[in-house]
Amino acid sequence: MLCAAVIHLEALTAGGVAGASGRDVHGLWFHYWQAADSRVADQLHAQQQARPFSLSPLLGLAEPRQGQIQVTPGARAWFRVATLTAELSTRLQETWLPRLPETLAFGAVQWRVTNIVTDGAAHPWAGTADAQALAEQRLLAADPPRQWRLRFDTPAAFHGVSGHLPFPLPGAVVGSWLRRWQAFGPVLLPDALGELAQQKIVISSYRLKTVPVRDGKRMTIGCVGQFTLNAGALKPGERAAIDLLAAYAFWAGSGHRTTQGMGMTRVVD
Repeated sequence: MLCAAVIHLEALTAGGVAGASGRDVHGLWFHYWQAADSRVADQLHAQQQARPFSLSPLLGLAEPRQGQIQVTPGARAWFRVATLTAELSTRLQETWLPRLPETLAFGAVQWRVTNIVTDGAAHPWAGTADAQALAEQRLLAADPPRQWRLRFDTPAAFHGVSGHLPFPLPGAVVGSWLRRWQAFGPVLLPDALGELAQQKIVISSYRLKTVPVRDGKRMTIGCVGQFTLNAGALKPGERAAIDLLAAYAFWAGSGHRTTQGMGMTRVVD
């Protein structure tokens, strides 16, 4: 089971929050796992490579100025947590979400939790899916898509020759999805999909802009916006596998630091 939950907030006090608040959400995620089920917290900490979750920063607020967002009482915001395994998704819905307190602190601001949704009809970034059913639906499609229009809502960055690359080269973006699917998906896909994407998939259009993500002294440049992957040269079975990974990216995210708010991804219909 894949699960994405959106937590709605209302500011109770005035103050400042970090413009790049993904690390704060990451800290809150682990803090409340430690309180709710320390065994799960320890397991998540121990996974140093692929981790079975992705997180957003605080969203719905004004643009940051000099790395800070000033918040007034009554301001509305939300954040998102997504899980990639059936066990963690069950724990999320039965343990973590019910034990969230009524008020949370981000930066210097106290927030009231006003609503929690996991239904995609209630929020475009919420939703659940059975991973096995998703795989069967996409992999067995008679005529898989030939192109995918995708959107990054938080900055995405990828491995480049000399560091982080703020552009979704097809091999890099598909490879980032594939690594998470191979770690947590119910069926294995060909390991060569990333290389195949680099050779045969092209970006046919894009509207992207670079955005810095500042975390103390560390800064990563990522990109947000829309782009289209075109896979006309791929065989149907190969297109089906890419289609599955593109759908999976809704929960898994793309590129680096998806557990700290980067790389929120969705297919645009």
